[in-house]
Amino acid sequence: MLISEFHIPEIEASELGLADIHMSRLGKYVAIAGKNGSGKTRLLKKLEELIAYRDQNLFQSIAFSNSIKEIEKIIEEDKQKPNDEKWKNELVLATRAYERLHNTITLKNSSPIKSLKFVPKKLLLLDPLYMSLGELIEKYSSAQSLGIEDLSTICSAYIQQVQNLWWNATHPEFVEIEGHPSKHELTESYSRLKNLILALMEEEIQRSPAGEVMIFNKSFLNAGLSDGQIILLQLAVAIHARNGVLNDTVFVLDELENHLHPSVAIDIIEKISSAAPNAQFWIATHSIPLLAYIYSKDPSALWFMENGRICHAGRHPERVLNGLLGDDERIGQLNTFTGLPAELAATTYAVESLMPPTVAPLQKNDPQINQIATFINAKQSEGSVSILDFGAGKGRLLEGLTAQFTADEQSQISGKISYFAFDEFPADKETCQALIKEYYPDYEKRYFESEARFFEIKDNASIDIVVMCNVLHEIPPKDWLDLFSSSSSNTAPSIINRALRENGYLLLVEDQRIPVGEKAHEHGFLVLDTAELRTLFKVSEVDINNEKFIVNSQRDGRLKAHLISKELLARIDATSRNNAIAELQSYAKRQIKNIRKEPATYANGQLHGFWTQQFTNAFLYLQEN
Repeated sequence: MLISEFHIPEIEASELGLADIHMSRLGKYVAIAGKNGSGKTRLLKKLEELIAYRDQNLFQSIAFSNSIKEIEKIIEEDKQKPNDEKWKNELVLATRAYERLHNTITLKNSSPIKSLKFVPKKLLLLDPLYMSLGELIEKYSSAQSLGIEDLSTICSAYIQQVQNLWWNATHPEFVEIEGHPSKHELTESYSRLKNLILALMEEEIQRSPAGEVMIFNKSFLNAGLSDGQIILLQLAVAIHARNGVLNDTVFVLDELENHLHPSVAIDIIEKISSAAPNAQFWIATHSIPLLAYIYSKDPSALWFMENGRICHAGRHPERVLNGLLGDDERIGQLNTFTGLPAELAATTYAVESLMPPTVAPLQKNDPQINQIATFINAKQSEGSVSILDFGAGKGRLLEGLTAQFTADEQSQISGKISYFAFDEFPADKETCQALIKEYYPDYEKRYFESEARFFEIKDNASIDIVVMCNVLHEIPPKDWLDLFSSSSSNTAPSIINRALRENGYLLLVEDQRIPVGEKAHEHGFLVLDTAELRTLFKVSEVDINNEKFIVNSQRDGRLKAHLISKELLARIDATSRNNAIAELQSYAKRQIKNIRKEPATYANGQLHGFWTQQFTNAFLYLQEN
């Protein structure tokens, strides 16, 4: 962090109409709320002034200290005291200069810092290709003196000229001239600008054959840049033109929401914060969304100004709300309004849970496919791996697995993976078969709609891994015993048990927070996590240590893949099934209680809808069984 304490000397504060300002324990964000005229802008202006003063005079620190000691010595030794009043005045000035340097801004480290007032007001980019060389040079030269609000008129011209200078410097006939930037300086300048834009926009600028500056493979004016991206370009120019860096910079943002949509303002702060972890943000604002964002990052970052006085709101954001909104009735109205997204999410989820399941499309670099591939790759050391895609749908699993191979490897996929599809509901049969046909000539012997048809073609114990990807929660619990059983007096072995080799595995892959509700069966859906699956299959620690039950978790536990040995499948019975569902109901109840203590956001509303359905569905099943 940068500034840990900030103090405005009393005499300077009073000149600004401010009371004594002393702020301590400051972090990455310093959010100052207050009504118009409360003193926010005056405080930020003084902050900029004192940062500049420190930067310009820090090297004089020892001189100030020595001057104070010399004056004190003169006053003490001057017995006649003819100039006593003069030296006392000199001492006051020297002491004030020293204290202004050392007692106004306290840093957690000794790094030099700069401030940058960042309040962009215009979002227009001018096309540098329509500017003469003289205009480019003039706008480039003016960048150091212009304020950030004027940068829209020179932003693209500045970037174009920095690139032009670099391009010329790399030409074989470039000649260095005394008094002008060297080849190294021009190259380093362009490199620094490229790195700034890359850090803020996650995209490099390039140069077209015609000499245009390109970004996202298009010229600036044709790249469809958003308001936020245009502002980030202006910021890159502002920092570069002042020979600054993102880190060790204090960004001074005075009522950013007056010129930007609150969501854009938040996006920009997030982007800068990510690119510059050692930057600090001083933000004066009336924006409730912006304050809520900062509070979520650091509750201690909130301060409130009123009548020139500042106090730490800290863990009491109601001070800020009372100051900005007034009485409890208005705060209540705000709470009702901000609760609407949560209510919408919960209601939407409840309605979706009355609808049948939908097929999840394949995503680019699909994380669930990656989880499955992790386990398959471990088996490939033994040669080709035979897979039964249980509930195959459109063949998303095969499509995702083949996408991980090169074109040459895809042509030889049958030597790596022997894929079979099983789905009792043939709605997507043609799509899935067409996909299988691309890789396997015997595609007609690889898609099955019934267990009988499967064993007409395949032998018992011929499959290494049965994959159920986002399928188990759609199957009624009353069918689980038949699905996983080995044999009993009432049922024959299920296709899963009968098809698996003795050392084979069932791979259950589930999204533990399915984002869309669904009525998968009469009781809805039930998503079992690791704890419930351990109960369902009576998994012990010994089983886990012997790698008969292996878990792969991604995205903070949301996406889970469970590899379960064939041996464990036989352990399921009616008691373990009901115990697992009872555990799920109990856990869902705790989650609902916890969510109701959290802010009423859209995400929490959706989670509330998910866990309410889990609780209800588990309750309905247990009541009837």
